[in-house]
Amino acid sequence: MTSLLRRSFVAATALALTGTLAACGSSSDDSSGSSAADGKPVLRVGVQKDGIRSVLKAAGLLENLPYTIEWSEFTAGLPIVEAAAADQIDVAWVGGVPPIFGAASDANFKVVAAVHEADKQNDSILVPKGSDIHSIADLKGKKIAVFKGSSADGLMLTSLAQAGLTLKDVQPQYLAPADGLAAFKTGQVDAYVTWDPFVAQAQVEDGAVDLTAATDTVADDAWRQFEVASSKSLDDAGTRANIASFVKLVGQGFDWAKSHSDQWAQGWSDESGIPVDILKKVTARKQSTVEPVSAEDITATQELADRFTEAGEIPKKVDIKSIVDSVLE
Repeated sequence: MTSLLRRSFVAATALALTGTLAACGSSSDDSSGSSAADGKPVLRVGVQKDGIRSVLKAAGLLENLPYTIEWSEFTAGLPIVEAAAADQIDVAWVGGVPPIFGAASDANFKVVAAVHEADKQNDSILVPKGSDIHSIADLKGKKIAVFKGSSADGLMLTSLAQAGLTLKDVQPQYLAPADGLAAFKTGQVDAYVTWDPFVAQAQVEDGAVDLTAATDTVADDAWRQFEVASSKSLDDAGTRANIASFVKLVGQGFDWAKSHSDQWAQGWSDESGIPVDILKKVTARKQSTVEPVSAEDITATQELADRFTEAGEIPKKVDIKSIVDSVLE
């Protein structure tokens, strides 16, 4: 890994892991009452504040599994990719940009499935209620909170390009999601680029305005999300089968949530402590599907990766196709 990219990864990972993994560690979830000591293999699953555990639990999909799930919680997708590469987790869901940074560092992981949201808007650029910023072009010279190497970073980069701007025209403030939200609430930044549930939290609690929606500017190549897995785990036939099983479960959970969004919101609230009214806003708009990685997914992600290379955010051109190893037929 080059020194430039290593500094990017270290900085982003430090932001993501501060007070998160140390506080939550990992836990097992085996609804059938058995454990690895009883002969079941362990599947190590990485999660964020993404509602994955709660949707699977609420849908009854964690019962009687042939493996025990060991959950590890992260603050963002980039440290998840690093954890997969280090064989600390087997599988996890991340945004479209962390795999780009992982590929640029030659990390030992693979993209195994795609997650598509119906509204094609994984992230939002938020400005305070009453702000004089009404367009992407108005962001010139402004301080923007964003997590480096995240899907939000991709949305910011692409949206600026659409408005004829570059990163040199703004003042990115690279912060973990919770820190970015705090900076936004206290007026330390002019805009905040993030994902749900942080988008909904800022909208409900502070009346934040979604600039991307207001200006009809959504970057088509920044909304794709992926399931990623450890290359070492995929090399083991049994673990690969369990990864495929889990990825299919996530798809089933999202299908269930389309008609049970309030139940998902309640379960997610019970798990996370985020108010249920905020999460109802999130689950109502999270109509997602899990699919094999398509040629279109690869092409769009490659274009986004090239944009990061051109901007000097990653040190070399990457080949997205080379990191795809689908576990779905």
